[in-house]
Amino acid sequence: MKKVGIVIPIYNVEKYLKECLDSVINQTYTNLEIILVNDGSTDENSLNIAKEYTLKDKRITLFDKKNGGQSSAKNAGIEFLSNNYKISFLKEEGQLYTFSISNANPYCISRIYKNKQNDKLLKIPEIDYIIFLDSDNFWELNTIEECVLRMNNVDVLWFDYMCIYEEGIKDKGQKTKMEIFNYTKECIITPREYAKQALKVGSRDVAFGVMGMINFNFLKNIKLKFINKIINEDVHFGLILFASAKSIYVFPKKMYLCRLRANSVSNHDKKVTKANIADYFKDIYDVFEQDPKKTKDYLKAVSRVVMALEFIEFFKNNYGENIEAMKKVFLPFYAKKALMIKKFKKDPLNLKEKLPIIKPFIQTKIPYDLWKIWQKIKRIFRF
Repeated sequence: MKKVGIVIPIYNVEKYLKECLDSVINQTYTNLEIILVNDGSTDENSLNIAKEYTLKDKRITLFDKKNGGQSSAKNAGIEFLSNNYKISFLKEEGQLYTFSISNANPYCISRIYKNKQNDKLLKIPEIDYIIFLDSDNFWELNTIEECVLRMNNVDVLWFDYMCIYEEGIKDKGQKTKMEIFNYTKECIITPREYAKQALKVGSRDVAFGVMGMINFNFLKNIKLKFINKIINEDVHFGLILFASAKSIYVFPKKMYLCRLRANSVSNHDKKVTKANIADYFKDIYDVFEQDPKKTKDYLKAVSRVVMALEFIEFFKNNYGENIEAMKKVFLPFYAKKALMIKKFKKDPLNLKEKLPIIKPFIQTKIPYDLWKIWQKIKRIFRF
């Protein structure tokens, strides 16, 4: 029976966490390794709720770490499941064992908690597949079972989601990415086919963080992690993941229940306040005279530059028909987005100086008439 690793970052979600965790521990598929990563929550109960569920279910391992953002929390889970930590028993804390990390600890993990039904020697589980879940969202109870059934000989499975709108967030009738890409039936596609469909529907959305399952050996082999301290980290993760895959299973069923709420990290209400600026961006917040909107806009621009540089490096060092197709469709688009940094007079991270590296990868748009002529030539000569 295949084992599935689930990584759940937790940050100030006391209102939603029980619903999330109930949807995990009650999955119809039971061979799970559940990794909760408390990312320095400052509310009253997020960590306590996580401890409560760790007591309740021996499949759960709980990490408590310094706040570093969603990327660092997910990466901490990947590192643990990759057996990259040396873990030492610390002490008993009530009904829980606590452990510490004795080797490199880049994500500043202070404690690891485990149910006392487990051994004092914390064994790193070997998993077959990995999946991520945001702690203010939840799954249908058969999500893992449905995914595992379809994971044979595929690198990535991608499923659909349904939105739940909280008060103050309007339902604008927006389509999901899968609906935009017009995938209505289950199928297995290549990255080249995904890129072709992106062109056909006029979308460059390639974000992938929580909307599917990944073969864990494949993920380890491509050495992919989330970029720390950027916004929209799932865009970088999704593009590299899809470009590297040999096969992607498209499962157009809404398995993920996505809650859209005000003052979340993803900022669905569009009202930018100090609460939307993480503590580790305090220096940049001060540079922009504690103006949250200017700070957030600058951080978006920074993220686009960082991602463009990462994409350029990836495509420089990886080859193949699928990778070339993804490069042609997506790299010029994201390289152009990086130019957003030019509008800022203040650039505390000095990323404008990186633009000469990025600019050669921005395609000049071909006038529509010339494009039509080129398409006609291709049809005549059949190439």
